[in-house]
Amino acid sequence: MRSFSTSALLVAVSCWGGLSCAALAQANPAANTTKPLVILVSLDGFKPAYVSETETPHLFHLAQQGSQAKGLISAFPSLTFPNHVTLVTGQTPDHHGIVNNTMTDPATTQRFTLGSREAVENPMWWQEARPLWVTLRQQGKIASTLFWPGSETPIQGMMPNDWLRYNHDMTHQARLETLLGWLSRAEAQRPDFVTLYFSDVDSAGHSAGPDSEAVRSATRKVDQAIGHLVAALKQRGEWTQTTLVIVSDHGMALSPPEKVIQAKTALAAFPDARWEWLGATAGVRLNGESTQGVMTALSKLSNVACWPKASIPKRFRFGSHRRIPDIVCLSDVGYSVSDNPERKGPLGQHGYDPELTDMHGILIVSGPRIRQTQLGLVNNLDVYGLLVNLLKIEGEKNDGENTLSPLVLEPASVAGGMP
Repeated sequence: MRSFSTSALLVAVSCWGGLSCAALAQANPAANTTKPLVILVSLDGFKPAYVSETETPHLFHLAQQGSQAKGLISAFPSLTFPNHVTLVTGQTPDHHGIVNNTMTDPATTQRFTLGSREAVENPMWWQEARPLWVTLRQQGKIASTLFWPGSETPIQGMMPNDWLRYNHDMTHQARLETLLGWLSRAEAQRPDFVTLYFSDVDSAGHSAGPDSEAVRSATRKVDQAIGHLVAALKQRGEWTQTTLVIVSDHGMALSPPEKVIQAKTALAAFPDARWEWLGATAGVRLNGESTQGVMTALSKLSNVACWPKASIPKRFRFGSHRRIPDIVCLSDVGYSVSDNPERKGPLGQHGYDPELTDMHGILIVSGPRIRQTQLGLVNNLDVYGLLVNLLKIEGEKNDGENTLSPLVLEPASVAGGMP
């Protein structure tokens, strides 16, 4: 990971403090650059309804200036890691292999979880798709990731030019300082593509519920960070060459304690069967037990539908990957599956049917080549094709339909990439 200059830090700190950065920006080697920049920003758990002129004025202004979707439909399941990988590969979880935040694989005894640093950094889990930063590097461009699932380990032998191990406690100011530092290099070493990630809204939604004051406070906080980023780019002379693509991986729904589906005893007659996934999207690994027998037992549960993996509804495009357990269950919105009556679940959850309004994420695109338009619902599989066009690279084989670029890009820009 490359270091960055003290002068860049001074620019960022001054901007954050509300002071003028004009003089410092003039000394910045990246000032007045002609090199285009694409910044992909993820606001985890941010719902379209959270964008407003009063609560999130910077996001609202960017949406008014550029393109905004009514909602961004997640891939199934509507969980964090699967959808972040979908956004940078254009592939469904069934194809890219990150099928849940928690996984097992017949090839290893290791269990993948978000909290396992050893698993997250194990290349084995990530080799089935080529993320955007690998494609960029292979085509001679520079990619820097300020947190993104998959960016902390080599994929097909490559990592981003710059990357950080995920640090939940890294402040917004420190994140922006780091990003601006990468952008302060001479043009030949400056990134073409950068990612930026904020988890505040997701964390608040889980702990306090999606319509809580904690969530409103979190939306204001991330909006302020976006405002500081835009202001710094303008003061450094980089804004006119920058395209912001702001997304979220999923929405959030209220999941009150009385709607927990207690499933501990459902598998009592099948001692080798195990709940491998719990929550809104749950899954059972049979380990040799009878599919029909377990399905009969699960059918007695209320407010949840279960399917053998080969029979999952086709619209979910999910069910063939070896990491998916033998039976997958999807709770009604607001409900969640638990195997521990003593454990209280989060007050807000995602993982429900991606087509539900509560599960929709945001998509805001703003930049010099972007139409001023309001879009309908957009499938997040199509974000990859847009990024490929913006970056003018040849994209990888993917599951998107490339329908987003013609809607968002000005006509002369649509043919720039080849997704």
